[in-house]
Amino acid sequence: MITCKLDDLIWQHKTSAKKIALETGISRNTLSRWRNNKTGGYDANYLDLLCKYFNCKISDLLEFTPD
Repeated sequence: MITCKLDDLIWQHKTSAKKIALETGISRNTLSRWRNNKTGGYDANYLDLLCKYFNCKISDLLEFTPD
């Protein structure tokens, strides 16, 4: 299973989904789905934007756990 660690990054960087949405153009609904791991997939463009925003690697944002 792939889980998103967006909540951890938001907390570590002391930011908010609203601010991320404004600065990246990613909708708050999309960010909410990612934060709650309620998405069917992850858009590569959004991953790129978030990695640039947080200055992180994809492995800081997504985590694979075998079922």
